[in-house]
Amino acid sequence: MKTDPILREVHRMKDLFAREVGYDLAKMCERLREDEKKHPERMVYPPSETLARGKRRTATQKAAK
Repeated sequence: MKTDPILREVHRMKDLFAREVGYDLAKMCERLREDEKKHPERMVYPPSETLARGKRRTATQKAAK
């Protein structure tokens, strides 16, 4: 099976990040929270549950329109 170069890069960056904080999960979370505060424009948040629920349509509803 051929390895995906994008996935290989993601795994490399994850391993580098983990190594920087000594594989300590608490430190990883702390760093991620700090980065989130420093760069809010880089964050992606899931839509709120009420918004997502209101926009869903079934195949039947789509066909009726």
